[in-house]
Amino acid sequence: MSRARHSERPDRHRSVRSFLDDTDEALRMGARPGARVWPTGFDLLDTTFGGGLRSGELVLLAGTEGAGKTTFAMQLMRNAVVAGRHAVVFSFELTAASLIQRLLGLEAATAADRLDDPMNPAADVRQFRAVLEAEDPDRRGLGSAMRALPYGVDALMTIEAYSDRLHIVEGNRMTTIGQIASTVAAVADETGEPPIVLVDYLQKIPVDGIEGTSDETTRVTFVTETLKELAMELECPVVAISAADRESLGAGHRMRTRDLRGSSALAYEADIVLILQTKENIVAREHLTYDLNAAKVFRRWVVISVEKNRFGGGQVELEVQKDFEHGRYVPKARVVAERLIEERVFTS
Repeated sequence: MSRARHSERPDRHRSVRSFLDDTDEALRMGARPGARVWPTGFDLLDTTFGGGLRSGELVLLAGTEGAGKTTFAMQLMRNAVVAGRHAVVFSFELTAASLIQRLLGLEAATAADRLDDPMNPAADVRQFRAVLEAEDPDRRGLGSAMRALPYGVDALMTIEAYSDRLHIVEGNRMTTIGQIASTVAAVADETGEPPIVLVDYLQKIPVDGIEGTSDETTRVTFVTETLKELAMELECPVVAISAADRESLGAGHRMRTRDLRGSSALAYEADIVLILQTKENIVAREHLTYDLNAAKVFRRWVVISVEKNRFGGGQVELEVQKDFEHGRYVPKARVVAERLIEERVFTS
């Protein structure tokens, strides 16, 4: 099966002279000659990546159950569109309604952070879901429904401000890799700029002519290589959530890049590999032995391991605090101070 080209990027074969001339012209015009950068919105992560995610990069995001992979990835997309960029989300796991309810919770919490009023907490995702799923006998509309929730109007107004820049596709068996490429190219043509792309998740993308679990390695190789090609040709970052082998989710194992399910192409093609794990499961025993409260505290934090960073430092361990009630992580990251182990300390 040959891989189709998804764009008509000019000057595919270029001399170094033409590259230098184009770079010189861009600099003289005050333009950026290098890659475009999409900040993640997490300060230390952006420092690690030299400013953020770059055009042409394939970013793999993996993690254990409950670590919040979709939450983290959607926060990256949200941060991009708040900054004025465009984003396309292909969700094979959650409906658009569910993702929007999470965004409402995130924006309500962000509005509450600005006022810093602990006596007036923001509505959480469950409250937004309950209001949006309830019947409205008076038919007053969305704005009225949001007024019933703390910071609901603030959340709605923020989302409305970037709603035209955030595109959500509910994936199904017809959402092939070719359809993904066509959709991203169409958004780029319509908006005049490449969007950041999220695929949730990679192993669920159907491939024509490759069916069944016995062909998973072939399918994942094809999808991974094509997503990387898409990122390079459309000059956008592609973030793909990757499933892990079931064995890596069991007791006594800390997840690594080698645990991603389906193909060695995942590690080879990716420019960045991030693995999310709850801190409680991977912190060294000495941090738990003498403090009975430590496990409860560590449970609220997720460690982001930068397993691979092609254009910067790898093996970086950062941590962010969960706020899943509001569909987000607290955006201030920090370096992990405690020693982490290779295997889990205990099992639940």
